Amino acid sequence: MYNVSMVASPPAQRLKLAASLTGAVWAAYCFRDVERWKLAEKHHLLVEQAAALEELLNQEPFTNWLQTAPQAGARSRLLNSASLPGSARLTAFSAGWQTFVLVGTAQNLTHPQRRIWKLATVAEAFPEPSPGQVGLLQHTVMELRQTQQELQARISAQREAEARLIQAAKLAAVGEMAAGVAHELNNPLTTVVGFTELALEEIPPQSQTYIDLEMVLKEARRARSVVRRLLDFARQGETSRIKADVNEIIEDVLLLTKHLMHTNNVQPHIRLGENLPWALVDRNQIKQVVINLVNNALYAMPEGGSLSVETALLPRYNRQWFTLSIGDTGIGIPPENLERIFEPFFTTRGDRGGTGLGLSVTYGIVTDHGGMIEVESRLQAGSVFTVWLPLEDAA
Repeated sequence: MYNVSMVASPPAQRLKLAASLTGAVWAAYCFRDVERWKLAEKHHLLVEQAAALEELLNQEPFTNWLQTAPQAGARSRLLNSASLPGSARLTAFSAGWQTFVLVGTAQNLTHPQRRIWKLATVAEAFPEPSPGQVGLLQHTVMELRQTQQELQARISAQREAEARLIQAAKLAAVGEMAAGVAHELNNPLTTVVGFTELALEEIPPQSQTYIDLEMVLKEARRARSVVRRLLDFARQGETSRIKADVNEIIEDVLLLTKHLMHTNNVQPHIRLGENLPWALVDRNQIKQVVINLVNNALYAMPEGGSLSVETALLPRYNRQWFTLSIGDTGIGIPPENLERIFEPFFTTRGDRGGTGLGLSVTYGIVTDHGGMIEVESRLQAGSVFTVWLPLEDAA
């Protein structure tokens, strides 16, 4: 009879540690007792699951599979058992003469994961692992964790790049359409405005016709303003980029909007970073970005509130970025609208003259500078828009 005491029993904590490092569903120590395979230490196996696994090991073809398994190495095969959910593969690691550590996984173990289990099974024959084995195991664990972190960072960066590419493609398509539509509308609107102004000069201001024509002139001018913004959105003109102090550009915009903040009962909180490096930007375009974001913040606080403007130098993707954050304490953006706010013509202020072009233009300017724009928002708690501008030439 096979004497179990002749082989050191694998500690349960060793099975648990190796399983957590490799993502194994379960693990167990298996040995040959006379004519049957039996289980000793187990990890994440219920009593009925262990009984089902033991019964499976003593059926064809698993009996021959274990019987002919190499005494030093590992062997893997498919495991189709309803009693062991979540484990599609069974891997056996040799731990001595007719003794194995069985590991159930959802898929094939990678090479580093196999190394961890081999180290665990080798160590089972010795109550105390050698310092070399401990060092190798720790090194393998560190490599796995570092690889996982790098992979997650690359996946995250790729997803962000894909999202920006899709948005840029949308803007390009709409921009071509907008240019044609705007040019077709601009000429008749100019005619309407001009002839309405002439007619108003000939009509007494007290007449109803004068009042009606004033309304026509007001709406025509508003329509012409929308057309002008369409042309600005679609125009792919030359930009003039120079090294500039973005903090100075922001201060200019805040000075222009100071009165608007006061009349809207909005308290500004300005925290501009000191001694920040200059960025290569088009001053007028960046000024347009700041104006659009500040105006959006003011619209989001109809009852007043707090406007925060912050700049800083932050690292991302192994480089330094100039960051501008503009936050408000307003009504916030519904979750279902967050992914659409940069789409052209998408607006929730259509009844108040909103055209849905401000954030689209902002997005286009920022991405054209090689930067990024992000938003965080909670209903009735406010929103924060963060612009990331590279400190080097985007090219």
